[in-house]
Amino acid sequence: MNYSWARKTAQTGFVAAGAVLVAGVGTAQAWGPDVTTQDQVGAVSGNQVVAPIQAPINICGIAAAVLGTADAACEGGASAEFNGAGDLTTQDNTGLGNGNQAYAPIQVPTEVSGIAAAVGGIANSWSTGGSNATVAESGRHAESDTTTQRNIGALSGNQLLAPIQAPVNACGNAIAVGGVSDAACEGGASAEYNGAGDLTTQDNIGLGNGNQLFAPIQAPINVCGNAIAILGSASASCEGGSDAEIPGDGGHHHSHKEHSTTESSGADVNEEMLPAVPGLDTVSGATGALPVDGVPVVGGLVGNTTSEGVADTATDTLAGVTELAGAGLL
Repeated sequence: MNYSWARKTAQTGFVAAGAVLVAGVGTAQAWGPDVTTQDQVGAVSGNQVVAPIQAPINICGIAAAVLGTADAACEGGASAEFNGAGDLTTQDNTGLGNGNQAYAPIQVPTEVSGIAAAVGGIANSWSTGGSNATVAESGRHAESDTTTQRNIGALSGNQLLAPIQAPVNACGNAIAVGGVSDAACEGGASAEYNGAGDLTTQDNIGLGNGNQLFAPIQAPINVCGNAIAILGSASASCEGGSDAEIPGDGGHHHSHKEHSTTESSGADVNEEMLPAVPGLDTVSGATGALPVDGVPVVGGLVGNTTSEGVADTATDTLAGVTELAGAGLL
């Protein structure tokens, strides 16, 4: 049995001038220090940007075979965790565009695993893992308070809180061209944001001051358990889903809560649930789009496409070729 593994972790951080920047990099970032600017005089002074960026990428458990056999296995996944920053405070700054704050942790973990492809051969793969992004205020600061006050000047004392999470998980896919392909995956894509502390602006003087924007963005994507067969057999199974959670916090001045979950688990594939491909409706075994959590995938054109096992490839292939010839397609 041959095992193929590929793993890559990409970690990126911003560098900025003229502002206070705290950038956490890596797959796990502990709470950050308190960030304070005060008594700054001059245009565009005393601004703060906290933007930890995490983008771990995991590619593993992929098998490909051409007139042979390939096996791949993977345990793991892509995850990014940020345990919160310290308190952000700007005060007593004087000048145009002073005392502004931006707190924007960005997490984009990506996982591609458990994929099998066969051309005139046999490919098997499985993967256990997932893609997860978490912003959890913990450690010394259960919450990160952001405060701007007593800033004087136009466009001063504004706050932006915009955590962005986009975990992507694609696994348990199988492709066969004149061969046999099996894939299995357990995992999913999830994003969790446990809330920030209080946002406070007060006693700011000037045009366009003291504004606040709280805009958490979550886009978990899960694509798995799809099967494609052309003159062969493909089998795929998946357990997982796509989850985004903002649990809200009663300690905030305003409570924000959004929870959306979609899940696909071990979807069975059979001819009854698959519409026929236009122009091939007279051919048995011809199937159309495979709806797995809204992801259209072409099913087996000739042969079997199942989620539990692979049928006799030679028999199905011969029968399919005969019927294609009878339909005038070969």
